[in-house]
Amino acid sequence: MKTWICTAAVLAATTSCGSPAKKKLTLQEMIAADPLPLAKGAKWSYNVTLTKFDVATNKEITSTMQWTTEVIDAKEQNGVTAYRVKGWPTDLADATEGTPVASERTILRSGNNIMFGGPNDWAGEPSLDGAEGWFSWPVIDGQKICPSAEMVYCWQVSAVDSGYRLTFYTGPDEQAFDIEPATGIARFYYAHHGTTNEVEAVLSEYSAPKR
Repeated sequence: MKTWICTAAVLAATTSCGSPAKKKLTLQEMIAADPLPLAKGAKWSYNVTLTKFDVATNKEITSTMQWTTEVIDAKEQNGVTAYRVKGWPTDLADATEGTPVASERTILRSGNNIMFGGPNDWAGEPSLDGAEGWFSWPVIDGQKICPSAEMVYCWQVSAVDSGYRLTFYTGPDEQAFDIEPATGIARFYYAHHGTTNEVEAVLSEYSAPKR
């Protein structure tokens, strides 16, 4: 199954995208839908705009590229599922120079709780030990989600047309994930407010795994 995502401009032109506009979910439908449909073989394709400061020219340079996020493996133990994901959108922000490189990371799920695993979490059986909390579904507009009691910074939740935006602010940085239920991450945004490093990745296609 493939879900095609159109920009607002294309939607305004009705059939230009080749597929009808998505039906807006009711609150009840949104709560019932999977916010992050992770499964082995699931794939998200993004149109990416990068703006970075180039030391050689002393100018900001904007470029575009295609990016793919894919679940390459999954395993489950005692109610915890670990997903090995290649090309998580934050890889786009990590490359301060040159072309971003897709790395692998572990996303953990226990019920409706979504967490980030540590660098070595894939080596053993899925476990929540040492996991960094992200969010529990459903979220609420205006909610603040703190990964742990020790962390100063927290995720801020706001409602958007496609679902919910989770934004994380630190001193010099901000990042945001737009989560569209039943589709996953519809947009990723990152900005560093010192030396320019800005990323916007907008979903163009979501492919669910073949059954």
